[in-house]
Amino acid sequence: MGYYKPCKEFDECNRLIEEYFKTEQYEKCFVGHLALAEAGYPLAECQVGYFYYDGLGVEKDLPKAFEWTKRAAEHGDRDGQYNLAFFYEEGIGTEADLDMAKYWYQQAAEQNHDLALEKCRELGIPPGDG
Repeated sequence: MGYYKPCKEFDECNRLIEEYFKTEQYEKCFVGHLALAEAGYPLAECQVGYFYYDGLGVEKDLPKAFEWTKRAAEHGDRDGQYNLAFFYEEGIGTEADLDMAKYWYQQAAEQNHDLALEKCRELGIPPGDG
């Protein structure tokens, strides 16, 4: 739980998850996260990408999932970086690009993202070279 720094945006993301996501009110949860994402909060950007990827509270849209996930990754969100790498690896919402996938897996691994560290080992990417 210590990865995200305490702030009002983080508190609001948690509130939205507790109040709306866990009660399957996905549209309200999406709208709340979108407002935070549009203001540039990386965790919310990552969440918006997830909503578009799964079609929760919004129509499924893989190019939009890719774009929001990319914003989160570029703003330093390690889950966004891992998800973006997966999108590049699988060609989700973009053309498949293994070099970009490796780059983003490495970025997430540098922030101790467990799945990214695993993926780096699997792909022979030395974490920490970025």
